Amino acid sequence: MTTQLDSDRALENEDEDKFGFAGMAERLAPSVVEASKGDGIVIGLEGKWGSGKTSLLNFLRCELVAAQDEEIYTITIAPWLNGDTSSLVASLLEPMSAILKKKEDETAQTDGRQARETGEQMVEVSQLLRSYGPKTARGAASIANVLGHFVPGVQVVGNALEAGANALEQVLPTESTPSELKQKIIQKIKGLDVGFVVILDDLDRLEPEQAVEVVRLVRSVADFPRVAYLMCYDREVLAQALKTGLKVEDGDLFLQKIVQLTFNIPLPEPFDLRTQFLEEAKSIYEEVMGHEVEGALLDDLKSAVDQQGMRLSTPREVKLSLNGIRFVFPQIKDDVYFPDFCRLCLIKTTNYKLYQWLEGYLSVRSVLVTGDATVASDERAKIGEELKKLLPSEGVGTAQSIWSLRRFVPGLSDDKDPKKRVFSAMSSSEMSESVSLKRLGSPLHYRFYFALTGPKTVMADDDFNSLLELAKTDVEQLTSRLSEEVMKRRRSGKTWFEHVLDRLDNACISSLDEDQLVGLLLSLSNMMDIALKEDGDYRASSLSLNGIANLVMKSCFCRLQALDPDRQDKTVRKIASDGEAINWLVGYFFRSQLFRHGKAGDKAERADQWEISEEVLDRAIEILKERIRQPATKKLIPDLPDVSAYLYGWLDITENDEVIEWVSGYCEDNEGFLNILNHLRGWVMSDRIYRPLSEEAVARFLDWDETTERLEQLKGGEFNEKVAELQMAIEQSRH
Repeated sequence: MTTQLDSDRALENEDEDKFGFAGMAERLAPSVVEASKGDGIVIGLEGKWGSGKTSLLNFLRCELVAAQDEEIYTITIAPWLNGDTSSLVASLLEPMSAILKKKEDETAQTDGRQARETGEQMVEVSQLLRSYGPKTARGAASIANVLGHFVPGVQVVGNALEAGANALEQVLPTESTPSELKQKIIQKIKGLDVGFVVILDDLDRLEPEQAVEVVRLVRSVADFPRVAYLMCYDREVLAQALKTGLKVEDGDLFLQKIVQLTFNIPLPEPFDLRTQFLEEAKSIYEEVMGHEVEGALLDDLKSAVDQQGMRLSTPREVKLSLNGIRFVFPQIKDDVYFPDFCRLCLIKTTNYKLYQWLEGYLSVRSVLVTGDATVASDERAKIGEELKKLLPSEGVGTAQSIWSLRRFVPGLSDDKDPKKRVFSAMSSSEMSESVSLKRLGSPLHYRFYFALTGPKTVMADDDFNSLLELAKTDVEQLTSRLSEEVMKRRRSGKTWFEHVLDRLDNACISSLDEDQLVGLLLSLSNMMDIALKEDGDYRASSLSLNGIANLVMKSCFCRLQALDPDRQDKTVRKIASDGEAINWLVGYFFRSQLFRHGKAGDKAERADQWEISEEVLDRAIEILKERIRQPATKKLIPDLPDVSAYLYGWLDITENDEVIEWVSGYCEDNEGFLNILNHLRGWVMSDRIYRPLSEEAVARFLDWDETTERLEQLKGGEFNEKVAELQMAIEQSRH
């Protein structure tokens, strides 16, 4: 299965070799065999972590099996798994002894004086090796004890090795010193026609003290003739370990004294890594989604791999990036844009600090877009400076430049001013595309890329889509749901209903059918008075609920006009006659239509910009006039959430003195008078929120001089507190 995680094990099957390691091994093996026929040599196989050293070794080991016909045998040791130096020596010498013992048995079965002499040599060498092991372990212990005076912590290792060496000496006593044994072995091996290739893998995984012991063993203790040591390591890492373990200035220089020749793992051919990533990413997508990636999506995927994949340097990085996709994408396939997810996985592998920066930036940006927070100027500058440090290049075509992110991370630029590098504006069309495609830059979806779940500041797609489904099937239930969202406030203080309105942008509305459009229009016309009441002090802001709802209504009517003009006409008339949000319909929606058509105010819009034709609007206004005049409707006015907006709408709709007559009659009672004045107060925010009462607002309905005089007369009475507040509001309006 394509989505099965890659364990990142070294390759052993040539069919899985995508980078030519098998071919390299085939050509390298003869040289290694020849090296093992000489006086002993140490070969360094060098390459970065993840470059494929162990894969090359696996293929090389298979090639060396054929060399057994030439009496060349391969021994593999993993020092970082072997533990102390004693077991390391045993892991080297025991296989050599076993091979020589086997040759001894084979020789014993042959006839002839020469064979018997060769057999005696074999026996002697095998016994020497078995005796040499404990002596070498003791020697290694002595080295460790010496190092213990210079390297903290090594003294304990040295003591343990010494104890092990003493125990081994009791089992295999010998009168020869390690040096004498070594010379005997060298002399005997030179006379035998057997060679060894000793592979020491993963030396770059060793701790500094272990690295020191291994290179000492290779160079000083076990450098027999006809033995070729193939040491595999990341040169920079091993050199640093030796520098630390030996306390020398240049670990690389010390390493050069150990290794006689080196072979570097070659860099993959240009685009090989990107090609492998692209092909496997396409396979993952096809398996998860059930169809091939094609068209614009495929083009963008190729662009993502070309741009962000240029930083790939080893096969392991390809595996890590693909594993990230395999592990997460099946769980969030419906919530992310695949090319962007691939981009992010490549960045996570090749530039992890940038990945962390992106998570923080997109998190902050999402709450800026939704209006749940602001970012101070110095904080913007700090974020912009961090980005430039991570991507210092100014070239457009490089993955090391800010421009490389601009395609899929909005609000970025390579400006000289750090504050202007981040959080720049995004057009409404760009935002709509980002949300509809569920891109990384979408404030509604960015968190799925990092946390497998949506941000808490936005509504989940499933919940939002359920509202759109109710618009088609159950208007009453939708009205109830929207009213509930009005009552729920986010951390910023804004309601979840406002978030729903924000989601109903032009791109979303253009995807709705007629039934959904009508359902939304009817629901909004039924519940917006609840929203006005709950909105409170927020209603005066330019992005107030009534303003956003008005935009949504206009967009829905515009779309419905294009789909079915007759149904739009019926819907407008139904809203005028039955819409329960009478305050909002009179004071905001239909009043704004009068202004757009030039029937109120002096700034009419062009006819081609109207959502509702003049004929449709005129019929709706006549219906609304009759409704406003009904006693039952007038009885509702004092308890409306925004009485002043209703009174202004009434003025513009009826174009006569009906509203002034109603206000005069309602103000005959002192409590009614004070209530109307309180509703006519405005809204201003400075160091705090103020509610001024201006002459201009009052004079539309009441005589200003009579109003101020009546307030003065009411001072000191039962309404003294309310009067004092209103008089203070009048003073505030003057300043």
